[in-house]
Amino acid sequence: MKITAVGALSLAMCLVASHARGATPSDSLNAFFSDAFEERLRDSPEIATALGRHDYDDRWNDWSREGRATTRQHLEARLKQLAALPTDGLSDADQLSARLYRYQAESDLAAEDLEYHLLRLQQLFGLHVRVYLTMDRMPAHTSRDYANILARLNAVPAYVSQSIDILKEAVARGLTQPTVVVDRIVDQLDHQIAQPADQSALLGAFRRFPSNIPAAEQETLNAAAHAAYDRNFLPAWKQLRAYVAGPYRAKARPAVGIGGLSGGRAAYAVLVRRLTTTSRTPEEIHNLGLAEVARIEAQMLAVAREIGFKGTLAEFSRSLEDMPEQHFKSKEEMLVYCRNIAKIIEPELPTLFKRMPLLLYGVRAIPEDREQASASNAQPPAADGSAPGWFNLNTFEPEKQYRYDKQALVLHEAVPGHVFQGAVARSIVGLPEFRKYYGNSAYGEGWALYAESLGADLGIYRDAYSRFGQLSSERFRAVRLVVDTGIHAFGWSRDQAIEYFHQHAPEETVAEIDRYISWPAQALAYKLGQLEIRALRTEAETKLGSRFDVREFHDAVLRDGVLPLDMLREQVERYINASH
Repeated sequence: MKITAVGALSLAMCLVASHARGATPSDSLNAFFSDAFEERLRDSPEIATALGRHDYDDRWNDWSREGRATTRQHLEARLKQLAALPTDGLSDADQLSARLYRYQAESDLAAEDLEYHLLRLQQLFGLHVRVYLTMDRMPAHTSRDYANILARLNAVPAYVSQSIDILKEAVARGLTQPTVVVDRIVDQLDHQIAQPADQSALLGAFRRFPSNIPAAEQETLNAAAHAAYDRNFLPAWKQLRAYVAGPYRAKARPAVGIGGLSGGRAAYAVLVRRLTTTSRTPEEIHNLGLAEVARIEAQMLAVAREIGFKGTLAEFSRSLEDMPEQHFKSKEEMLVYCRNIAKIIEPELPTLFKRMPLLLYGVRAIPEDREQASASNAQPPAADGSAPGWFNLNTFEPEKQYRYDKQALVLHEAVPGHVFQGAVARSIVGLPEFRKYYGNSAYGEGWALYAESLGADLGIYRDAYSRFGQLSSERFRAVRLVVDTGIHAFGWSRDQAIEYFHQHAPEETVAEIDRYISWPAQALAYKLGQLEIRALRTEAETKLGSRFDVREFHDAVLRDGVLPLDMLREQVERYINASH
C-alpha cells in the first residue's frame, strides 16, 4: 500500500507521539529513514533492482503522468515529515544523515523535470539503455527469478508507451535533445532491433539455466522468453524507434547546447548544482578548466622530455599513435590486459586503505549495440555477495585505442575507484540504508579520478608511458570543464568542441563530445570532485605533518559513504582537527 502525502504526515505525528512514549529522537529518525527508503524502492522498482533488492523485479517504474505525480507527492511529504521530527539530542551522525536526506530530496525535486523530459533520452543511460541495464542486474537462480524476467519482458510495451508519452510532453514543452544525440540513439535502437532472440542480452539468462530447474521447465521458459521477445519486446522497440526517429527528431533542438532552449541557462545552473554539488558558476568552471589544462600539459611535456622526445606535445601524441605496441590487436587482448592490471593492484590495497570490502567483480566488454556511443563504466557488487560488480570496458575498435592510458582507467573504474568505493559504502555498519546507496557525480567521479593518482603506490605506473597516460587521463577531465561549459553556457558549436578536443585531447573520440551534449554538466563533476579531495589531502598533510597517515585520510573520505562536497569537507576537516 502506498503512503499518501496525508498519510506521511500522519506517520510523522505517530513518530512524534512514539517519541513522547519513550522512543528517542534517533529511533524516530531512523524509523523515518527506513520507511522512506522502502517507499522509494516501491516507487522505483528499477532502482530497487539496481541496488540488489529484488522484491519488485516483476515490474517497471510507473512512468505514467499519474505515477510520476505520486512519486513526487511521496517525496514532498517525506520532506515535511522530516521537518516535523524531534531533533533534540541527535548525534552528529544522525544530524548528518538528516541533512543528507534533505539535500538529496530537494536536489531530486529541483531536477525532476529535466530528468524526466530531457535526460530520459540519451545514449549512455537513457530509457532504452536502462531496460538492458535493469535486466542485466536481475538474478536468474530460481523459477521465480525467471518468471520475473518474463514479466518484465512482457511489460516492455507499457514501458515504451509511457516513455513515448513523456517524450511527447518534452516535445510540447520544447525540452528536446539535438539531432546529433537523437541519431546516436536511433543507431543504438537499430542495433538492438537487429538482434534475434538468441543473441539478445535480454535473454541471456535463458541460455544458461541453473541445474535446479528441470529440463522440461527450461524448455517451457525458453519458449516463453522467445515469444515475449518476438511478440512484445521487438514490436515495442520498433514503435519507440519510429517515434524517436520521426516526430521527436523533427522537433529536435537546433542548438547543441542546453543554453539554446527557452530557460536553458537556468536549467544548466540546476544541473551544475546537482552534478557538482557546488555553487560554482560556468564562468569559474571554464576558467578553472583552462588553467588545469595548461598545468597538466606542462607536466605531460616534461614526461615526453624524460623519454627523450624533443618535439611538441602534439607531435609526441602523434608519435604514440604510430606505435603498434601502444595499441591492442583485439578486444580480448584489451580485456586480458585490464584484468591483469586489476590483479596487480588488489594485493597492494591494504597499504593505502583500512577498510577492505568484498571485491567480487569482473571486467567485461560493453555490448556491441552500445559500445560505439558508450564510455567505460562500473557497477559495485551487491553488499551480500549475491551479485558481482562489473568494470564494463569499452573495447570498440581496439586497434585504435591506447595501451598507455588503460592503467589509469582500471584505477578509475575498478580498484580503488568506483567498484571499490561503492563496495566500501555498502559495507559500512550503522549507516541508514539510503546513505549506503546515495550517490552524486562529484564525489563518485571525483574519488575515481583521485584514485588514478594512486597507481605508483599500488604497483603500477612503472614506466614513463603509463605515467604519461595518467596525466593524459587527468587532462581529459580538465578539457571537459572547458568543453561542457563552452557548449552549454557559451554557445560553442559541436565543431568548436571537436577542434578543442583535437588540440587538447587528441586520443579521445567524437562520441565524448556527444556525451556532453546529451548530459549537460555531468562531465564537470570529475575534476571538481578530484580537486576538492586533493585539496583536503594537501590540507591534512600540511596541518598534520609527520602525523599524517594516508590510510586514515582515505578512511575519513570513505567512511561516511558518498557526500556532497561541502559535507565531505566538514567531515574530513573534523578528522584533521581531531588528529592534531
